[in-house]
Amino acid sequence: MKYPRRKSFTLIELVMTIVIVGIVAIPLSLTLGRNITSTNESTDLSKAIELGRLEMETAGNIAYASLVSASFSNYKGYAFDVVRTVSYVHGTAVSAESTKLVNVQVKRAGSAAVLAEFNTYITRNIAYPF
Repeated sequence: MKYPRRKSFTLIELVMTIVIVGIVAIPLSLTLGRNITSTNESTDLSKAIELGRLEMETAGNIAYASLVSASFSNYKGYAFDVVRTVSYVHGTAVSAESTKLVNVQVKRAGSAAVLAEFNTYITRNIAYPF
């Protein structure tokens, strides 16, 4: 008695399919992982730049005599640390004319790596020859 032949896959065909799918899936998963990492880094950098600009704007609106160095943890509720450093470039606190250098650094909370850094000069009673 002859049995009818069934149309099905052999064990070798199934194993080869699994191997091929695995070979294709590994680079795909690595690429996806890199994409997620770069998206997170991009989001962090964008937020750091935004917070740095906000602090620079805030520093520009502070009265000249009150503008001093400061450090903020979890700035505005975000997981970023902001450090504002103010130093005299020209003159002193008691001189009539002076210039302050304002430096703002933004770091991820608990990290030493600076994500964004901004500098500006703020002057008092400086006459420019224009």
